[in-house]
Amino acid sequence: MYAAAEAEGHTSWNQVEQAFLLAMSQFDASIAASVGADMTDDEKSELGADLQNGKGDFFNDLLVLLLKQCSGVELLTSRRPVPGLIVPVHNLDCVYPAEGDLRFMLEAKMMGTPKHINSPRQKESGRPGSADIDKRVKELAFKCIDLKGEFSRRQTMTGTAPRTGGPGGGDLTTWLRSVDPKIYFFIAVRVINDSDFERTLKWASTAQQVLDAVGLYCFEPVGDSFTDYRQRDGVPPDLQLERVLYKACVDLQAMT
Repeated sequence: MYAAAEAEGHTSWNQVEQAFLLAMSQFDASIAASVGADMTDDEKSELGADLQNGKGDFFNDLLVLLLKQCSGVELLTSRRPVPGLIVPVHNLDCVYPAEGDLRFMLEAKMMGTPKHINSPRQKESGRPGSADIDKRVKELAFKCIDLKGEFSRRQTMTGTAPRTGGPGGGDLTTWLRSVDPKIYFFIAVRVINDSDFERTLKWASTAQQVLDAVGLYCFEPVGDSFTDYRQRDGVPPDLQLERVLYKACVDLQAMT
């Protein structure tokens, strides 16, 4: 799917959405039926984490490809280590530029898994997509504040800090939006019911108060297999992944 998106020069989420849903449906159907039949519990747990991380890596790589082909900016790369104000080392998967002060950062997560043979007591619909979203948002919120705090410190050292106050001024969101790097958070969430969807929306909106932009794509199972997916409608326009990805493309173009 990735190779096809690259070969055809796709630049928007709309162009890859149906192929993405099909890929996730086929991948999850295979996992639900066959993962870890002859493994120990520890091996099953480790494999499950690796598979979920692999889906997240694929989602990240796909978004980076679309951004490169949309913006014309080829130098989207990983950087390790990147210093924060408090944490001395951050490992970042997608940033611009490759050297010097960060201007742009992308973070991507996939959430929610189907039931598989290693989880006999799990509900047939699988694990809710919003189960860990609060943890992911809190982790990224701290990373955002830490990276922007370090950028602001460096500006202060050179006498170029913007006169917009600071986090102690009472409006943390305004300060965060005034300081580089621009931090975009993209989430693809497999939701299983209305309450799962509403909790996902709640935490995506919370993330918007800290990050520069949050792009959300929700998909849901249909039918008895619970691995045949369609888009879940109802994501507000300001959170829709397609719109936020285009905004990121425009921001990147303005930086070059």
